[in-house]
Amino acid sequence: MLQDLLDIVIFFARNMVAAFAVFFGACLLLGRHVPSVRLRPAAAWAASLGLLGVFAGIAAWYVGLEGLAGEVEPAVTTLSWLVSNGHPLYMPFEAAERYSVLYGPSVFLTNGVFLKVLGPTLASVKLVSALAAVGSLLLLYATLARNRRDTPAILLTATAAMYLWAQGFAVYVVRPDALMVFSVALALFGAARLRRPLAIIAVAVATGFAVNLKLHGFLYFVPVAALLGLRHGRGTWMIAAVGALMVAALPFLFNPLVSLVDYFAWIGNASHHGLSTEFLALDLGYAAALVLPLALVLVLSGWTRWRGKSEGVLVLALASVLPAVLVLASKPGAGLVHLLPMAIPTVYVLGRLVQRLQVEGFDWRPARRRSVAWAFGLTLLLAGSVNEYRAVRRLDWQTRQLPDLAQDVRGVMAHYGGLTMAMACGGEAMSFQSTWTRTLLAFGDHPVLLDPISVMDSSLSGRELSHSTYDAIGDGRIALWLVPRGQEPFRKVNWYAPHLPVFPEAFRSHFAAHYSRRAQSRYFDLWFWNGLPAVASGRGLGSDPGGVMAR
Repeated sequence: MLQDLLDIVIFFARNMVAAFAVFFGACLLLGRHVPSVRLRPAAAWAASLGLLGVFAGIAAWYVGLEGLAGEVEPAVTTLSWLVSNGHPLYMPFEAAERYSVLYGPSVFLTNGVFLKVLGPTLASVKLVSALAAVGSLLLLYATLARNRRDTPAILLTATAAMYLWAQGFAVYVVRPDALMVFSVALALFGAARLRRPLAIIAVAVATGFAVNLKLHGFLYFVPVAALLGLRHGRGTWMIAAVGALMVAALPFLFNPLVSLVDYFAWIGNASHHGLSTEFLALDLGYAAALVLPLALVLVLSGWTRWRGKSEGVLVLALASVLPAVLVLASKPGAGLVHLLPMAIPTVYVLGRLVQRLQVEGFDWRPARRRSVAWAFGLTLLLAGSVNEYRAVRRLDWQTRQLPDLAQDVRGVMAHYGGLTMAMACGGEAMSFQSTWTRTLLAFGDHPVLLDPISVMDSSLSGRELSHSTYDAIGDGRIALWLVPRGQEPFRKVNWYAPHLPVFPEAFRSHFAAHYSRRAQSRYFDLWFWNGLPAVASGRGLGSDPGGVMAR
């Protein structure tokens, strides 16, 4: 019975429009018994700051957690360290190394600065996303607030946090998404609050930076461009667009490690992935949840009230980009995170609509207004809190399944300090999850030859591993490979349909011909190159079950 109830709660937390319909129907049935939505400012501030405090607290908790939540984070972290230490960011497909991914240079260069300044640790790289996530909400409040203690603005900021939480842990992870949300918030603040020259500069810098996070990043700035034009004249958004192009060009012009040709080769590779309907229902559901409050205001107050006004222009700007973002979210491996940056401008436009209604007066019936407000608030609270709670619990559970995982890898690194080493994927689920520790090898300046995420992307487009990769395996460029214990090296199924093996049988056979499993640690089998001397046979290894053991 309890499990059935939990399943119902989870269903409505993941289907916000359905949850709103249920809450709204319940409020209509209650009629006059629905309490007033007027909150005392002190209560509104206490509730909002409580939610925002938890939002920041989760970010801080994740920074201190030894582990990574997502499968792509190790690739982003490793690449960030590599490019900050003189290695090319985008490798050509004929190279032996296959570790590049199709994100733009902004995320790697930004993470790299933190890694160089604070040191090569997971906390350093996770701090970037944490600051971006929290900073985006601070900027949103500063954009909306009309005075130092603006109650509607803090409520709307908490609303944005719930929208971000509705996608679980996505806003905190080491990917471009938190930085994209921050860039949109920064540009929005500039367009709404700053004087003309500074506004243009802020929008240009943020947009150029975002385009170098993801090539389609400019789409999220269409509402920002509309706002900039409304405040400072139509020509300003064109000036900002030119400035954004100049900012986007900087890494390719002045950083020899960032190749425009190879970057577009990886973008071209991704263009062959096609589209997928696997997560279409979730994408449409989140998009509908974003549109819901705007649609309610427009329906209840009438579109004619907003036609020709600045708020109406902003609504149309938002609506114009949503279909394109939905198409991009349908790319294999994309999904809901492509909609995450839309939350900030959506809440801003909602705030503009509500602020004008407060000035001009609501023409809705009080009972209907109460029902809409309660239903929307309860829907957001349900979706945000439940999805975030489940994401945090799952991550906590994952890390507890593999205690001392990082210590195990550090022990192998210390024991075989004179050997080059890397980590091979092997198996699914927790076996693959354990390979986030390959970031520790990169931090130890061990060479990176293959990253499974990179190979997964390229193999989906039919890109085979180069002959140089096979040569590197045969020549023993990597002396020691760590493989999840009990798993066959490089045996993993591609996430993307038709779910073929990531590494072909020919490569796995080639590896098996040149490497042998000679020892093991607590979590990994240790495969040594057959051309190594006696060190590979386990001479001098300890016998502690928690340490490195010879076979």
